[in-house]
Amino acid sequence: MKRFWPAFLILGLLGLGYLLVPKGSHSFFGTRLLNPKPVDFTLEGPKGPVRLADFRDKLVLIFFGFVHCPDVCPTTMISLKQVYENLSPEEQRRVQVIFISVDPERDTPEIADQYAKAFHPAFLGLTGSPEEVQEVARAFGVYYQKTAYRGPGAYLVDHTATTFVVQGGRLVLLLSPDKLNFAQNPGYLPKVVADLRALL
Repeated sequence: MKRFWPAFLILGLLGLGYLLVPKGSHSFFGTRLLNPKPVDFTLEGPKGPVRLADFRDKLVLIFFGFVHCPDVCPTTMISLKQVYENLSPEEQRRVQVIFISVDPERDTPEIADQYAKAFHPAFLGLTGSPEEVQEVARAFGVYYQKTAYRGPGAYLVDHTATTFVVQGGRLVLLLSPDKLNFAQNPGYLPKVVADLRALL
C-alpha cells in the first residue's frame, strides 16, 4: 500500500491545484473570434475625419445601417443604448458605439451622427463617399444593396445587421440581430453586457 502513496499524493496536489486556480474564463454569448482580424478605417464624422485607430483604448461596437431604415436599425440602436446604459460610468468611458451609414447618398456625416445621438449622446455616426463606405463594409464582410427602389431618394437598403465588437484594433466579437433582440428576449441583455465586461 505504501508504494501507492506517492501517486495518491501527486493526484491530491493536482486536484488541490485545480481548485485553487482562478476560474476566470467567460462563456461568450456572442460569437467570439478565435483569430481576431485587424481592422482600421477612416470615415467622415460631423467634425471631420474619424479613424477607428483613434479608439484603440476603447471597446468599439460598430453597426452598419441607414437613417431611413424602418426596422432592424432602430431596434438594434435601441438595444445598444440599453447595453451601454447597463454599464457603469467607468465602463461607459471605455466603450464607444459607432453607427456607420451605408446610404451616403441620403445620409451626410451630420445626419448619420444626429441619428446615432438620438439614441444616446455618446454614440457617434459616420459615413463617407460611396467608395469609402464600400471599402469599409468589405473589410467587415458587410453586404448592402438598394431595394424597393421607387426613384431617387425613395428606396430601402438591405444590409447585414450584425454588430461588430473591436478591441485594440482587432475584430473580436460578433453580435447577431437575434442576440440583440431584447424586446422578445429580455434575458439576452445581461448576457451581452457580461460579454462586454469580460472584454473590458
